[in-house]
Amino acid sequence: MNDETLRSAFESWETLSGTPEEVFAYESRLKRVIDEEAAVREAELRLQEAVQKATEKATERATELANQKSERKAHEEKIRTVQSLLTMGVEVEKIAVATKLDKQVVLDIQTEMDHE
Repeated sequence: MNDETLRSAFESWETLSGTPEEVFAYESRLKRVIDEEAAVREAELRLQEAVQKATEKATERATELANQKSERKAHEEKIRTVQSLLTMGVEVEKIAVATKLDKQVVLDIQTEMDHE
């Protein structure tokens, strides 16, 4: 046994050798200390959980924004492709098929180009 274990055992023995009032006071203090330690640990766990949830939510939002940006860029690139094909004189129907856009969308892009 190490010295710390012996010291702790002697302290407990001395405490329990006291009067009933002293034993009750000791046990009350001990319970209060244990309760406080449990409350601190509970608060630490809740904080850790909140940080984890916030991190997950932030990561999810960042991914969502990155996806939106990527989709927006792809759409802008598709519009530029449609504009180039229209400029080259490719038929609207062929452009719609090639780009998988609705024919009306291609016509709208053509109308915008005519007004520029």
